[in-house]
Amino acid sequence: MGFSQHLDLSLSQSEVEHWERKLYDYRENHFKLSARVHLSHLVFETGFRRRMDGRQNVRRLKKLMKIQGCQRLMRENHVPVTVPKAHWPDRVRPRSGSGSIPSLEMELGYRLCAYDHENLITAARNALDYDDQWWIVDVYLTDHEGYDPSDETESVRDKFVQSLKERYLNDSRPPDGLIYERINFYEGYLNTPRDPLAANKWWAVLEAVAGSKKGKYLKQFFKHETLHQKLNSLLVIPGLWEGMRIGLLHKVTAMHCDEPIGCYWGLIFSTFSRLVGGRDELLPLVDGVTVELIQSRVPKISNKDLRFLEDNMKKGRLFPNFSEEDQQEIWARLTEIDYPIPTLKTFFKDRLYLEVAQCVMKRLFVQPRSEKITIDQGVYGKYDTPVPVSMALRQQWLGNDVLEFWRFSFQYGFEMTNHQRLKWSKDGEPEDMFDQQSSESSFLPRQEIWRHFFALVRARAFQAPVPNDSSFATVELPSPRPCEYPEDISEEIDVAKRCGKPYSNTVEADRFALSAESLQQSQIPVRVTAGFLRQSVFKAFFGYLGNSNGQTHGGDPPENNTDIQNYGEQLNRGAVVGNATATQDMDVDSGSVTESPLAASTALTHNAVVVAPAADQPPSFYVMKNNQL
Repeated sequence: MGFSQHLDLSLSQSEVEHWERKLYDYRENHFKLSARVHLSHLVFETGFRRRMDGRQNVRRLKKLMKIQGCQRLMRENHVPVTVPKAHWPDRVRPRSGSGSIPSLEMELGYRLCAYDHENLITAARNALDYDDQWWIVDVYLTDHEGYDPSDETESVRDKFVQSLKERYLNDSRPPDGLIYERINFYEGYLNTPRDPLAANKWWAVLEAVAGSKKGKYLKQFFKHETLHQKLNSLLVIPGLWEGMRIGLLHKVTAMHCDEPIGCYWGLIFSTFSRLVGGRDELLPLVDGVTVELIQSRVPKISNKDLRFLEDNMKKGRLFPNFSEEDQQEIWARLTEIDYPIPTLKTFFKDRLYLEVAQCVMKRLFVQPRSEKITIDQGVYGKYDTPVPVSMALRQQWLGNDVLEFWRFSFQYGFEMTNHQRLKWSKDGEPEDMFDQQSSESSFLPRQEIWRHFFALVRARAFQAPVPNDSSFATVELPSPRPCEYPEDISEEIDVAKRCGKPYSNTVEADRFALSAESLQQSQIPVRVTAGFLRQSVFKAFFGYLGNSNGQTHGGDPPENNTDIQNYGEQLNRGAVVGNATATQDMDVDSGSVTESPLAASTALTHNAVVVAPAADQPPSFYVMKNNQL
């Protein structure tokens, strides 16, 4: 079903009033009474909403109850419950002579199906003594016998129950993750029938805040079928969605980094699939508290992380919805994770780092007006060959080259653009901070780094912009100084600082970690350092350019392929032809189509990587055990 068919949000006022009247009449006709019940008699539906919840609102309500007490008599705090008509009054009935607010009397073991205020009730269970744990419920009698979904009466009942489930009086505004899931569900994107009335309600919730553009951003995102479908594949893991940020989706699509972003989302899925042993039917049991506790942790490498997770496992906070046997198996797999565990929350932070490199890579080509292409596709299209080469073959053979361009962009992106690193806190190490900032400010001028980058691109037989002065790099890029942060081998990077843009005091450690030599090393880390984190996020985004052996896609094409002639010669000659694009803070001559002296400067480029043929270039990923992708 096409996008336009899904997002026809217009409903006539008569249609709205038709259903509103039916729901109003149903509520009036089926309401029985308000009554007191013990909290132990309330049971809430287990679904996406509960499992994605990181319990932040529960903590907020607990604090409020400590300050103002537990308010449970006002109607807005009543919990709606449904009771089948067949159970009334035999199994459930009001207790006689129980005062102005009657109490419900139920047979042993009977539970009331509650549809709202779960977080409020959870907080109340912690705030009230057991003998005082009563609440007011509004009882509605429903008939569940002979259910026929085509019957409009049954449909009205379903919509009434739906309206009870999807109220948020004490939960404030619903989180973005739940809004995203509900809209996809009711718009029919999850192999479900469309429900325009319910969908419009959630669109309205999304745009309820004055000035919010989230509705606009989400509609634009739905037009991007590839990323939309890829992100929807994560809905099977409810615990991830506390980290959803609808307000950033327009930035995700505007980057045109579909391949790296899809790779990161794929790593999220494969990580959790790995934890449940490939039994993906168990993924819906992963809850928000578990995700919050394990994200960015590296239990195989960090003893501190391992002890933290072990303590929470013993306290029953990790994977509480799984059987004891499954928990033991999950724990064994969890202890083998040797990279920061990615989530949607870490993605929206790490996206900022990818954006730095993207600002470098997008200067290599002009985005066509007729269609939008990804950064990778645009760069592949700049491969300089006199014969036609399909995009599929370019992606197959030239992945190693594109990977090297991305590596350089990550290594020197902050020096080549106006992006800024995060500032280290004032209580950080002043001396170390001074040294790091000094090393950044004393680095080569921006234009010089761009010349080295263009030389790298041309040496791989790709077209690149030409500076007006046609000069070539005159100063060699300094070899990164082998170093690590923190320097003390007993220290690690705090979990809260493991994702997103790097900090201002890790400049040299980051440069060294992202050098070709460091990425090629197979040494297994022993602690979570800045360098380890830079390499990990690089692999999270660009694992699609490497196979299980850490080798990149690409390698030598078939010798007898008639579509490409003199492939090895093409990779080495570094000719300069075609369009040139303007580059930040550089004067570029868009009319230059002649051989550039820059091609002769490749020997000066850092680590001499630019003079190596693509087929001979060593893999750029460090080797990890247990293939992560």
